[in-house]
Amino acid sequence: MKWNRNLPIGTRDKLFKEAASAYDMEHLVNRSFHARGYQRIETPVIEFDDVFSAISDVNLYRFFDKKGRLTVLRPDMTSPIGRVISTTGVTPPLKLSYSGKVFRANEELAGERNEMTQAGIEIIGFASIKAEIECITSAIMVLKQLGISDFQIEIGHAAIYQAVIQTLDLQGSDEEAFRQVLQNKSLFGIRAFVESHPSVMDDFILALPRLFGSVDTIREAQALTDNVVILEALTQMETIIEVVNVPEHLSVDIGLVQELHYYTGAIFRGYADMSAVHFLSGGRYDSLFAEFGEDNWPAVGLALNLDEIVSLKRRSLKEDAPDAKTFIHYSLETTHLAEKILAETPNSSLSFFDQLSESVAFAKKWQFSKIIDVSDHTVREIDPEKEVLT
Repeated sequence: MKWNRNLPIGTRDKLFKEAASAYDMEHLVNRSFHARGYQRIETPVIEFDDVFSAISDVNLYRFFDKKGRLTVLRPDMTSPIGRVISTTGVTPPLKLSYSGKVFRANEELAGERNEMTQAGIEIIGFASIKAEIECITSAIMVLKQLGISDFQIEIGHAAIYQAVIQTLDLQGSDEEAFRQVLQNKSLFGIRAFVESHPSVMDDFILALPRLFGSVDTIREAQALTDNVVILEALTQMETIIEVVNVPEHLSVDIGLVQELHYYTGAIFRGYADMSAVHFLSGGRYDSLFAEFGEDNWPAVGLALNLDEIVSLKRRSLKEDAPDAKTFIHYSLETTHLAEKILAETPNSSLSFFDQLSESVAFAKKWQFSKIIDVSDHTVREIDPEKEVLT
């Protein structure tokens, strides 16, 4: 029987130290959120297609179940949480945390991962700007706990983009084309749109590709428009930055547009110098729960791409020195003695080889610093690099 040994596009295996690092990181993040008062929630990897009707812009992995119903591999965690609230009777306000796999069917040559491990929080039922501040503060805290110090969180606002496309009366393919040139910060593309869609906001729109950087950018943007919605959004951004008050980690992007279209308020993304893509995203989404027939609960969310953070740490750190590991060689008669030494010796493991020479060869291959041989009821330490194989 022949089978395809290749992995599906956008997926990969994690081995040994990388897998252990990813596992440890996920648990550290979950513990950090728990310490800030968040309650954990878990949802199925498979959901019905209708759950994600609010994010039709995302390419989904769709398939039919045995009853012919259309199901998907979840592309995000926020929509399933909305489904939980609408079906279980759990009533906001809520502070929830999660972690797990999400799946998106990206274009084959896009260089993006189709399977990701996400962890994050959802703050539901709080209209106050305190919720946005809490998300960003939590993100900074977690990143520092993970040993990530060289990062920037860009603050934007979804209402700015919405005000622009309403002014330009952009819909369908026109709106999508404008979104692309804005995301690419294309001066030529923006200029072309302004020429074909002249409005009272021309100066502001033309400046969007360069309106990013320090908090001073907000004041520059304020001087370019008298649109009440945009001015209120800029004021909110300014307040968030002032209250969080970590200027070395915060910047602004007036033209920031999130991949998912359900955001309504302040939005944010996290980047690092050694990462080509953002590893953190989130923002306010006050209209999503109406999609599930619920009250229009205000909500803010934060999502961390743990796979990208693991890769970032691996690229930013020097090659670790081999761990000081101990390999315990024993016989069936000395099993209990070996178990006792295992319990008392940090970073140790048992050898399941019958011959000492096999244990030595394995210890050399996997860089064990020493072997403890108890196979004859005595305890003997062996340096695998100096032991002569016979």
